[in-house]
Amino acid sequence: MSDLMEIAFRKDTDDDRWVIPEVIDLDMYCIKSLFAGLEPDEPTYVIDCGAHIGAFSIMCAQYLVHADVIAFEPNPDSFIYLTENAQRFGRIEAWNKAVSTADGFLDLYAPDESEWSGRWSSVPNSNEFLTVEAVGLFSFIKQLDRKVFILKLDVEGYEELLFEAAGSEDLRDILIIIVETHTAHFDHEKLIKCGYTLMFNPEISSARQFVYARELSSITQSHATHSL
Repeated sequence: MSDLMEIAFRKDTDDDRWVIPEVIDLDMYCIKSLFAGLEPDEPTYVIDCGAHIGAFSIMCAQYLVHADVIAFEPNPDSFIYLTENAQRFGRIEAWNKAVSTADGFLDLYAPDESEWSGRWSSVPNSNEFLTVEAVGLFSFIKQLDRKVFILKLDVEGYEELLFEAAGSEDLRDILIIIVETHTAHFDHEKLIKCGYTLMFNPEISSARQFVYARELSSITQSHATHSL
């Protein structure tokens, strides 16, 4: 279990079996070990989509000096824990909404296994579902008063639709994109055409996890300057 203060979570679920050990203890997205040293000097945002209980948001709030975190989590049960963690750790603004291609509503379907506590999906199945409010992600980002240092997407398959609908202008102010894919159909080539380069695949679940950056040369030069 993590020694990073007291994290609110559901016992004997994916919260403490995988999410906290991987995202926090192992720093699988390299927030502490890499991105804390690459952070721009000016204020930015981190947008955490599919924030679950807030593990990724907590890492960013703890180790990124200039970034404020906006965390979206549509599952009401997960949102209870996200809200508690946002209050405990600070610098996290929690939204009980899904992200979509436009403002509106989405149906979220329950996972097949009860221990997968946060993995409600917009992909239809035969399980119970709930209807949640959704925010148009890229229109939301466009109206922000700062650039986005990191956009993290773990939205159980909906990431494909989001990027299908996105144009290059929608991605202009996003420096880092961390995406967990759920099928083989995610359009990586589109990100490359929009100026992104694959930085690395997290060692955990490397076939499904991708970390992209734009202006990669300026990021690595900044990292070299910080390291001197």
